[in-house]
Amino acid sequence: MGLFATGVCVVSVKSSDGTVTAMTVNSFVSISLDPMLVSWSLQNASSQFDLYTSAERFAVSILGEGQAELARRYAARGDSQLRSDDFVSGKFGLPVINGALAHLECRRWSDYTAGDHTLIFGEVLGMSASTASETGSPLGFFNGQFCSIGS
Repeated sequence: MGLFATGVCVVSVKSSDGTVTAMTVNSFVSISLDPMLVSWSLQNASSQFDLYTSAERFAVSILGEGQAELARRYAARGDSQLRSDDFVSGKFGLPVINGALAHLECRRWSDYTAGDHTLIFGEVLGMSASTASETGSPLGFFNGQFCSIGS
């Protein structure tokens, strides 16, 4: 499956006490335009499984090619080295990655168990995008390595 190139995102949630949790994913997909739905998958054995599957809202930040180090940081197993300056507050108060290509703020729509992962579906409440001149090309993942997805 590593020969299928994907984009790279960070999915983040904010708990009721204000704690931010974030993880890098490359399973993000657009599902529907009406209503606007997206999905991503979470490993059932993840240490953050309960946190993400119980969150009523989550944010997806689509990363640019210059954000590979940030993607590695939030791909770490267990406690990642969360940096508060990586995040800004989105329109709906969710933590989004500062300088990402685009942000989507979502309300959890449903979950679906699929083998050793759970698909988490979200209804997009709002989205924003940076201009291409500010951010460059998207960050990709191919054959176990980060790459640039040129235009």
